[in-house]
Amino acid sequence: MLLALLFGLAIFLADRIIKIFILNNFALGETRDFIPGVLQLTYAQNTGMAFGFLAGHSWIPIVLTPLILGGLGVIVVKNMFPCKVQRLALVAIMAGGLANWVDRLAYGFVVDMFEPVFMRFAIFNLADAFITVGGIVFVAVYAMAEIRRAREKRKGQAETERDSE
Repeated sequence: MLLALLFGLAIFLADRIIKIFILNNFALGETRDFIPGVLQLTYAQNTGMAFGFLAGHSWIPIVLTPLILGGLGVIVVKNMFPCKVQRLALVAIMAGGLANWVDRLAYGFVVDMFEPVFMRFAIFNLADAFITVGGIVFVAVYAMAEIRRAREKRKGQAETERDSE
């Protein structure tokens, strides 16, 4: 559990440091190269959720985020998913959600800055990346475990049928 807590704290702090850097060193809409041809830094303000969904209705994520974080926290603390990778994925989602929630409370918007250059995509922040990757990892590990359980169940049923013949 200590590893998960430290992991979440590292995500939260790294996101906050990057956002504070952007706020103190960029004008709104300003763009600078970061990884040429791949990623640039562009200061944007997101008043909605992912990809600007619910833009202008910032009260909705302000109310929903603590409820979601609380539910995920219960799942992590009660160890409802004993797989360490799944717990870390949930912690990544929680840390990212908390970091963006702090932005909404402090500024009324979420600070975004990473803009892919090689494809058309939304501007996002580190917290968004951890929320997304955490969700993908959690679902992938869960799906693999379910597939494994189904195979084992079928194998067990086949052995039972064979033994009863």
